[in-house]
Amino acid sequence: MAPADSSPTLRERQKAQTRELIVEALLAALSEGELEKATHEALARRIGVSRQTVYRHFPDRQSLMAALWEHLNPRFTARGLPTTEADLTQLLGPMYAAFDRDADIITFAQSTPQGRAMRLAVREKRSAAFLQATIPATHDLPKWDAVLAAAVIQLLHGGQAWIEMRQQWGLSGEDMARACGWAIRTLLADLHARRGRPLDD
Repeated sequence: MAPADSSPTLRERQKAQTRELIVEALLAALSEGELEKATHEALARRIGVSRQTVYRHFPDRQSLMAALWEHLNPRFTARGLPTTEADLTQLLGPMYAAFDRDADIITFAQSTPQGRAMRLAVREKRSAAFLQATIPATHDLPKWDAVLAAAVIQLLHGGQAWIEMRQQWGLSGEDMARACGWAIRTLLADLHARRGRPLDD
């Protein structure tokens, strides 16, 4: 008996295409600074579908922002979120170079309420990745200290650090990767040397 054809149907392809058009329209509106054109109704007009179509794909603003971040994230984390301790430094160069290429989008993501909503939509997934990647260095620490350590390392691995180093110091993504790589290696070495001692010891 031949296996069932698992390729997507025309209807499924059209549905995926419509979803992608909605997300791209949202990105275009936000990139242009036209926040009033980022509503469900405005996006429907922009791509020529009904408002109900947009709501069917994205029932609320949170789901819309989550989809936008999922759409954008591969640009900035082409190799994914860190899953190992080595990733914490090795992913910095490609990530900060991507931030430089899409400076307007990263600035929007870090500097506006809409960008914050977009980032918060994937907060749990991102936090879990950093907690997992730092386990080799933090597994003996008190639980909350392990969280604090992961939080600081994540800060060095993201858009807020990029904004500050770009605006305050005029650094390039390459310079940022070097500086943050040094800081993360220093923190990891300290965490390994602690052998369970709390962070304030």
